[in-house]
Amino acid sequence: MPTIDKLCTVQADLGMEMLGAGPGGMRIDFPFEGTATGPHWQGERRVRGVDYVTVRSDGNMSLDIRGVIGEDKESVSYRGMGVSIANPDRSADPKELITFATANEDLAWLNDEVAVAFGHGEAGKLTLDIFLVRP
Repeated sequence: MPTIDKLCTVQADLGMEMLGAGPGGMRIDFPFEGTATGPHWQGERRVRGVDYVTVRSDGNMSLDIRGVIGEDKESVSYRGMGVSIANPDRSADPKELITFATANEDLAWLNDEVAVAFGHGEAGKLTLDIFLVRP
């Protein structure tokens, strides 16, 4: 039976850049920057990236996320994909599947991990809880 282990919580500010309608729907980029805190490292780590969103015909969003947690040699890049439910109040509830890549020796174990994330975004703020999924 798989188990989950909390990796971190991300608190970030969101920007928004409307790119326009495309063949798959309305494209909007959401750059983000904030902090990640979690039990696998000490203190806060900077987090930054972009969520490349396509708003589908049903009003919900397909997510393609690229981000980095940490700085310099401490950094862990991640890539996520998922969906986000668009709520009537213009908030969103992302659900993501995430993989990692790092050269950091202390966090190299993340290179073989898969995570899921659940969050809430509203009024230019994002909170995201990331959980490692293990067999």
